[in-house]
Amino acid sequence: MSTSDTCDLLACARELLLSQLLPVLPPQQHYDARMIANALAIAGRDIERSQACAEAHSNALNAVLALQGLPPVPLAQAQALITEQIRSGVYDASCAAQHGLLQALQISTAERLKINNPKVLRDE
Repeated sequence: MSTSDTCDLLACARELLLSQLLPVLPPQQHYDARMIANALAIAGRDIERSQACAEAHSNALNAVLALQGLPPVPLAQAQALITEQIRSGVYDASCAAQHGLLQALQISTAERLKINNPKVLRDE
């Protein structure tokens, strides 16, 4: 099954849950049904956007490393390297390094929010 088909299937299940099942459920089960519908929406966005999110995260972290003259590395390696640098205080003294790291974290957070809670981004 393709990614698009999987997302369509999840969207269809969510719509059926909200339009057909929710109205006939007892009121005390409405919250649970809406929570399931929300989980279906998140799963669909995750399938649809996870690759783009990982690429944006990797690009953002590698941009931070590039400020230090380091070559691009795979995402997991970039995360480990920056984590170690944070622990060792690399970003404590340099304003430029702090700014680069902050930008990278903002980009990564925005990409994850596009999956987990896109309404937050629309409210800004």
